[in-house]
Amino acid sequence: MKKLSTFFAVGTVALTLSTPALAGSVGIARSYASDQPDAQTIASLEQASGAAQREARAGNKDNPAFARKSYEIDQLVQRVKSGQQVSQNQVDEALRPVWIW
Repeated sequence: MKKLSTFFAVGTVALTLSTPALAGSVGIARSYASDQPDAQTIASLEQASGAAQREARAGNKDNPAFARKSYEIDQLVQRVKSGQQVSQNQVDEALRPVWIW
């Protein structure tokens, strides 16, 4: 029984001392290399924009959703190229196909 309580006490102390080392700084956002889209991501965004434009011209001329999607993707590409920060969620949303009810 004494071994178990000693082991538990040592584990608790170790966890208590290591918690501040594992925690990040409060109020400071971490930036990772994958936060900024790379050239491949820009190329895939431009390809998605072109696909939306082709779809708007070919089959869905009366639906402005495809043209709007292409415009939004182009605006996102311009923001990336100008050096503004773009979240991965925005990139993922731009790469999703147009949803029409």
